[in-house]
Amino acid sequence: MAAASLQRHFQGSPLKITLIESSEIGTIGVGEATIPTIRNFYQNLGLSDLDVMRATGATCKLGIRFNDWLKPGSSFLHPFGLFGQDLRGVPFHHYWLRLKALGDESEIGEYSLGASLDKGGKFTQPSRNPPSSLSVFDWALGVKRIDARITRVNLRPEDGFIASVDLDTGATVEGELFIDCSGFRGLLIEEALHTGYEDWSPWLLCDRALAVQSEGSGEPPPYTDVSAQTAGWRWRIPLQHRYGNGYVYSSRHISDDDAMAELKGAVPDPLLHEPRQIRFTPGRRLKAWNKNCVALGLAAGFLEPLESTSIALIETGIEKIK
Repeated sequence: MAAASLQRHFQGSPLKITLIESSEIGTIGVGEATIPTIRNFYQNLGLSDLDVMRATGATCKLGIRFNDWLKPGSSFLHPFGLFGQDLRGVPFHHYWLRLKALGDESEIGEYSLGASLDKGGKFTQPSRNPPSSLSVFDWALGVKRIDARITRVNLRPEDGFIASVDLDTGATVEGELFIDCSGFRGLLIEEALHTGYEDWSPWLLCDRALAVQSEGSGEPPPYTDVSAQTAGWRWRIPLQHRYGNGYVYSSRHISDDDAMAELKGAVPDPLLHEPRQIRFTPGRRLKAWNKNCVALGLAAGFLEPLESTSIALIETGIEKIK
């Protein structure tokens, strides 16, 4: 994301962007949902909604449905869009509350286009596996890519800035600005620069997640589900060809085995593999930009993705670099 966006933004300038990543190192990528800001991001790259949906098997998402949070059986839909229309400078929800006080029984979601479309199941499933226009989309808009692992980070002795990185291929790559997208490890921002981490676990109790994919069945709904569990919450994300499922939980309140059993019991479809566990510490680096290194994504910090904000935070970081 960062390489493609920055290359597009600085196209025609003398700036050279090099992407270093190893094909032997996988990505976490378990949260397969995001929010509407993603459309602006890929449109700036010259991609359309259909380009992205065909290439990724994505579905349309009009909101997030929260299940069992108030009490078992309760449900609340958080749509992407406005509720009603403000009148005479007064926000709409004040009118709705006034109507409720007068005995009106309508739900606030009835005044939201997104919520109404969600309930109606609008946006049908696109055809499966059509030819992808991304097959002709050059790698990150022509960014130089090196398939290698970083074995050493070399700092300038006079100021501690990053001068270069050594690769397992024997090559050394120099640079003026380094962007750390190495995940929780923080290879540059933490291991090399010792930036420090602000731990939010006293306030945000969830510190582990289980993720598993399952077979798809029927038409995918135009929303993601977020359901309260005994020690956290569970996500369910519809794609064209399967579902993404997961359980974010607090290890102080449930064992790993019990969390595994709870997740497996809640997924209605056949599992495509065994759930995998991710351990994390909620919080952020003390500095997202330290010396000549900028951390993005998990390298910068992590919040449990209750509102599908992980990708959006990466987008925000990229825009701030520009």
